[in-house]
Amino acid sequence: MRDAVRPSGEPDESSILDYLRSGTGIWSEMSAGPDVLDPDAPDMTGIGSLYTDGTWLWREDLTYDVATYHVALPNEFVEHIRTLEYRAPVVSESRLVDIAENDLGISM
Repeated sequence: MRDAVRPSGEPDESSILDYLRSGTGIWSEMSAGPDVLDPDAPDMTGIGSLYTDGTWLWREDLTYDVATYHVALPNEFVEHIRTLEYRAPVVSESRLVDIAENDLGISM
């Protein structure tokens, strides 16, 4: 993760952040955990919560990391977000179940 930290973000970083914030929740956690890039920062809550757009899956704290540290996302993910014009699609319940079972190993 440290290797992905940059001094500034993408020119469209605010739109990318809006996209990350608008993903569909697939797993919610109330647990708290550290800022992995700043051990002196206060713990953050819900960091293990997961979001998806039906194709990509990300933790809630990714939004914080991109906003705070301008963490570089995989090029394929950024292009995917741009192709969708920064609007995360609505993910069907059947796709959420598929992700839960096949990608997360949760028996439904």
